[in-house]
Amino acid sequence: MAMNVTQKLIKSHLVSGEMVPGSEIGLKIDQSLTQDATGTMVMLELEAMGIDRVKTELSAQYVDHNLLQTDYKNADDHLFLRSACQRFGIWYSRPGNGVSHPVHMERFGIPGKTLIGSDSHTPFPGALGNVDVWCRWY
Repeated sequence: MAMNVTQKLIKSHLVSGEMVPGSEIGLKIDQSLTQDATGTMVMLELEAMGIDRVKTELSAQYVDHNLLQTDYKNADDHLFLRSACQRFGIWYSRPGNGVSHPVHMERFGIPGKTLIGSDSHTPFPGALGNVDVWCRWY
């Protein structure tokens, strides 16, 4: 039986488990995408786990959700995200650079790569080659 594009991509990134429908598998993740509403927690978790540097080919942190500066909280989060990105080797996209999903697809999207993100719209870049292997987590 011939494999479709999605199956070929899963097979090429499979690190554990078997490609059986309904079975749990582990995939090598090539890229990650976080945004400011959820990225702060992600960075705190990386710190708590003792991670020195991310191991993906590319990780990017976008500030595109909490832009309103009505008090010090969002500004403090943005400063924390920027410093965490420097520490962990993550691209930092400052406020005003654009919405994470199309910006990521335009600047970093590569057909055949896997992407995990902390946002419900992360599968958006799956439009590259109509590939559905893009993952998301909350």
